[in-house]
Amino acid sequence: MTHEQLNADIAKYHGMVFRLAFSCIGNRFDAEDVVQEVFIRLYRQNKMFSNDDHKKAFLIRVAVNICKDMQKSAWFKRRAPLDESIPSHDNINENESVLEEYIKELKPNYRAVVFLHYYEGYTTAEIAKMLRIPESTVTTRLSRARNQLKTQLITNKEAYSL
Repeated sequence: MTHEQLNADIAKYHGMVFRLAFSCIGNRFDAEDVVQEVFIRLYRQNKMFSNDDHKKAFLIRVAVNICKDMQKSAWFKRRAPLDESIPSHDNINENESVLEEYIKELKPNYRAVVFLHYYEGYTTAEIAKMLRIPESTVTTRLSRARNQLKTQLITNKEAYSL
């Protein structure tokens, strides 16, 4: 892989990898470390991909694996969390901002499937293949995440209506 190819891949996939890492880790600085490691592995792998979807799936798989490894580390478990919001488009409305805050509060495995399904547009079968879990697990995680988000939104609405 040449430096030009790597730079093109970084320009094309950086945002997607960063948003996925941030949704799994919940910290901007750790997410940036994950992104850096993902592209280092892409460069070192020097693998030929059959198409862009194959390369994107590889990057997602590597990012998820790095996030899981980071979450298992003793350092990660003992650190104090920072208060950050999920980075997104510059012009978001208040409802989307509240929803993103609730998504941030989900368990990491729920955040990952929500991100891949709703933000990246993957099907449950594609997510299952990328995350190497059964498709039924993906649908269960999506269902549980939706239920948690619905409960939070209803609770939030009731609190504001009082």
